[in-house]
Amino acid sequence: MAQLALKPPLSRFESFSLIMFGWLARPLTNDSIWLRVNLVKARVPMLPAPYVATSLMIVFLTFVVCAALTLMMLLVAPSLTAPNGAQLLTIPIQIGLCFFLLVIIPFILAAVQYYSPGVTSYQRGRDMDKNLPYAASYVAAMAAANATPDKIFKSLARNKDIYGEISNEAAWIYQNMAFVGQDLVTTLKSAVERSPSETFREFMQGMVGTITSGGNMKLYFLNRSEYYAQANRVAVKDLINQ
Repeated sequence: MAQLALKPPLSRFESFSLIMFGWLARPLTNDSIWLRVNLVKARVPMLPAPYVATSLMIVFLTFVVCAALTLMMLLVAPSLTAPNGAQLLTIPIQIGLCFFLLVIIPFILAAVQYYSPGVTSYQRGRDMDKNLPYAASYVAAMAAANATPDKIFKSLARNKDIYGEISNEAAWIYQNMAFVGQDLVTTLKSAVERSPSETFREFMQGMVGTITSGGNMKLYFLNRSEYYAQANRVAVKDLINQ
């Protein structure tokens, strides 16, 4: 959670949203551990209160636009007639359009904003689970070549096209060690807390345990690489059988 201190400053729109809706966003997010955790796991560089305030502003602006469209529709509706003189936008149709514009659209947008961090966190976790067997093999190969942990994570971070979200996590770990000055164990513990992938979290936790107990990191990486490779082969075989 300490990584939130590294977040960039709010944009003008986000700052304005916090000023306008902070009075409502702060009470709503006082005990919102779920949202706080998912924002970190989704790599959204915002605290819960600014995020909720920005979401409220987006929904409010959408409602204003929809209200303007509704007013225009109600003003134009009487003049829209068919060649036989019948009104195109009847009263039931106008009521339905008003409900869609003023209720359905803002509600959908609010739901998207609310669930977006959780969905993004889930997608990142799946991507990390998919790429972990290959990333573990790469890490094991570098460790066998006597590469230091900072060089391993730096090299892993440069291969985003291959390892996806794992490269993003590696970049975060390397940044904390190289620029923030954190030690390896503290950095890995932070990575365990913010990881959206249970498997990657166990991998990092195993590194912490190996380091603190004075174990052999090369052997740990090799064993994990073989384990993930075997599990991946079994998963692929099951998928083909299905």
